[in-house]
Amino acid sequence: MSVGADGLVGAAEELRLALVAAAGVPRPLVAVSLPLSTDAVVALVAAILGDLSVCFVDPSAAEEHRRSLLQALHPDVVLDRSGIRAVASSSSSSREALEAGYVAMSSGSTGGGPKGVLSSWAGIDAFVPHGAAVLDLDPSSVWAEVSHLSYDLAMTNLLVALAAGSSLHLSGSLGDRLRPLGFCARVEATHLRLAPRFIDLAAAERVDGAPRSLRVWGSGGDRLSATDAQRVFDLGVATVVNTYGTSETIGFASAARFDAGDDLHAVHGAVGIGRGAVGAWRTSLLSEAADMLAIESPHLPGGYLFGNPNGEFPRWEGRERVLTGDLGARRGEELFCLGRAGRRVKRSASFVDLDALDAEVKQAFGLATFTAATPEGGLVSLVEGPEGHLDDLRRRLPTVLRPDSVPDVLVPVAQLPRLGNGKIDQAAAQLLAEGGMFTELPR
Repeated sequence: MSVGADGLVGAAEELRLALVAAAGVPRPLVAVSLPLSTDAVVALVAAILGDLSVCFVDPSAAEEHRRSLLQALHPDVVLDRSGIRAVASSSSSSREALEAGYVAMSSGSTGGGPKGVLSSWAGIDAFVPHGAAVLDLDPSSVWAEVSHLSYDLAMTNLLVALAAGSSLHLSGSLGDRLRPLGFCARVEATHLRLAPRFIDLAAAERVDGAPRSLRVWGSGGDRLSATDAQRVFDLGVATVVNTYGTSETIGFASAARFDAGDDLHAVHGAVGIGRGAVGAWRTSLLSEAADMLAIESPHLPGGYLFGNPNGEFPRWEGRERVLTGDLGARRGEELFCLGRAGRRVKRSASFVDLDALDAEVKQAFGLATFTAATPEGGLVSLVEGPEGHLDDLRRRLPTVLRPDSVPDVLVPVAQLPRLGNGKIDQAAAQLLAEGGMFTELPR
């Protein structure tokens, strides 16, 4: 279904009135459990126009996950495919002092229970014009979206596209998620922004390359390797924009633009994230905190609305700074994100960056891996794919990795455990890796 700007506003206003009437309060907290669709965008616009608070729940997620999220959220009303229903046990009295906005679901990269931060509409309003400018969006742009709005990257995508007056094309089809270039060709998209893992899917499509209309490939949600950025250029896309930010800080707080033919300078295999400024958001490198990246802004959410971080980071330091838990580096004026702080371990009197190790394996062999340190100090790599290629990988790893970073054990897995947003579930993968010490003999 397609809808123009006037039709969108009219449908959103009608929905706003229905939500308020069902909740019995003027500014309800609404849980929206709809597939990625025009109806979901109408619900988003209804929340913006009505100054309501909204949280998007992926209806395709496991029932246990959806149930635990709604229990933690305590919405006033739920909007799903069956319609609108009030939640009798909810109470808005404890939320009266909160600003309205959308609840960004934060998983970090460690898994655990649901965590949510309330990103105010005022803060989002301050961000979106700058985010749109970074991505080179205007009314002539056509945005393609295949990720559900429960994923904060997808939420940011839609907000900046709406703010720029761009056309939106949505698909909740699994086929389009697996073949993003085909979807972009069908809708003649000019822009999309996805996690780096989608580059594998795009490169695997049986097409000659990206559609001619696609001119900007945005990356976010994880470190972007120089190899993957070059693969995007090889598909025929002219520009890659690498964005950096967290669910805890609204949108993205740094971005780097690379054009085809540029030298892709990298640190530990990762390309830069820019000079650390997007609007009123600033990204800095705190050398006194083990080279950790921090984000500062007067528009940051005030903390977790519900749930607790599974680990020490991300962590607020005052009202206007979040310590991200991401290791960083600086080369001249350019910043680089190197991965999670907890993913660096000491072996043989030197440090091994496990994210960089996995990136090197992917670059050299095209294999997705997750390497973990066990409590006993061993390194176990989960290797996605059939067991047949492990013997060859064992022989060749020492030619690519330093001796102290070669994994002690390789464990084949059909698929690495992932969260709803597509990131590796590090908590689940860590447990799987520790179990792998007992299922396979060391090399």
